[in-house]
Amino acid sequence: MNLLFFIIQALGNSLPKGVSELIAHGVARFCYYFVYRKAIENHLSNLKVAFGTEMEDKELKKITKKAINNFSVALYEHAAMGRLNERNYSHFIKGEQMENLFSASRKGNGVIALSAHLGNYEWGAALVSFAGLPVSVMSLEYRSEYIKNIYETQRRKVGIKVFYVRKSFSGPIRFLKEGGVLAIASDRNFAEVSIKVNLFGRMTEIPKGAFYLASRLNVPLVPAFCLKERDGKYHVYFEKGYNIKENEMQAGANKYASILAKYIKKYPEQWYIFDKIWKEKS
Repeated sequence: MNLLFFIIQALGNSLPKGVSELIAHGVARFCYYFVYRKAIENHLSNLKVAFGTEMEDKELKKITKKAINNFSVALYEHAAMGRLNERNYSHFIKGEQMENLFSASRKGNGVIALSAHLGNYEWGAALVSFAGLPVSVMSLEYRSEYIKNIYETQRRKVGIKVFYVRKSFSGPIRFLKEGGVLAIASDRNFAEVSIKVNLFGRMTEIPKGAFYLASRLNVPLVPAFCLKERDGKYHVYFEKGYNIKENEMQAGANKYASILAKYIKKYPEQWYIFDKIWKEKS
């Protein structure tokens, strides 16, 4: 979706929020009908598994259309994240059950925040930074240096560090041992070592890294999701943290998948997975 990214990130650097969001919706509608047909088919396919017979195709298509619109705004928000600061962030982001995060952090081993491509996890990480905790995200390293530099600049402005997937674990391990919060979107497998979980009654693969680190370093896992509510703000929901031992990685991953499914069902129009999650049944 590089075309959508390039157009919308330019808005984040230049125009006011209301104008940018209006244009972002227009760009999203154009892409929905003329550009990203395969991504739309994949999203719809994922929804059909998630909802089964609960919804008709007509309703699911409406959700996918809303997801494309919301994703375009989320891209704009990524580009505009550097405008957030300690004085204004509370107008846009609100923490829910943040004591779950603070309680896990007080144990002194760092925290792994298990997030997903659901809502705006980057702004969720920004909230953690504004709350006074050191935070870093695990990210794919973009092929485009231009996109990579944009993301790194915006993250740096709000106090977010970044570690890249497929690099050495030494950086994230050191960061956790120093008491940092490491945010990982653990719902999408990017061909690294994976673990199988049951999601909506079908087996799929998610990255194993978060559960490996948590089990080896005794780091609590705190599921956290940043979703936009009717008040226009992002609410960051922090679930109760849990620890896993080395022989409990599967149980830890299953628990995350169960919590993730609950949020996907409640906020399907903010679920930004445009690859097909489940393989076709043979």
